[in-house]
Amino acid sequence: MSRTPTKTPKGPVMTEIYGPLPAGINRATDFLAAAYENQAVSLVDLLRARMADGQAVIRDVTFKNCRIEGPGVVLVLGCHFEGTDFGNPAGDIRNLILRPASQTSVVGAIPVDGCTFTACQFMGLGFTGMDSFLDQIVALGTPQ
Repeated sequence: MSRTPTKTPKGPVMTEIYGPLPAGINRATDFLAAAYENQAVSLVDLLRARMADGQAVIRDVTFKNCRIEGPGVVLVLGCHFEGTDFGNPAGDIRNLILRPASQTSVVGAIPVDGCTFTACQFMGLGFTGMDSFLDQIVALGTPQ
C-alpha cells in the first residue's frame, strides 16, 4: 500500500528541535521531586504526577541547569527566572507568547507557581500569564 504525501497548510510552524540530551544532562524520572539539577524535565510529566497526587499546580520546585521540555504552554503564576533561555523564538520573541483571552482562567496550560529556574533552557514551550510577565519576555527580544 503506498501513501500519498499530504500537503501541509501554510501558516505558523513548529521550529523546535529536541535532539540528543546534552552531556551531563540526565532524564528526570522522579516527577514529584522538589528540586531538579542537570536533568531534562517534561513539565507535562510533572503536572500529570502532581495531579495524580491531588495537586493542580507545579508549585515551589527548584530547577537548576535543566532542560525544561514541552510541548505545552506554561502558565506562569509567580516564578523566578535567572539566566534562562526561554526557547527558540524563530526570530521573534513574541512567538513564545500566548496572551489569554480571559482575565480569569486559562484551560489546558501547565500552571507553575513559586518555582525557581536557574540557568535552564526551555524547549517546545510557549508562555502565558499576567501581562506584566509576558511583557518582560517580549522585552528580552527588543533591542535597547
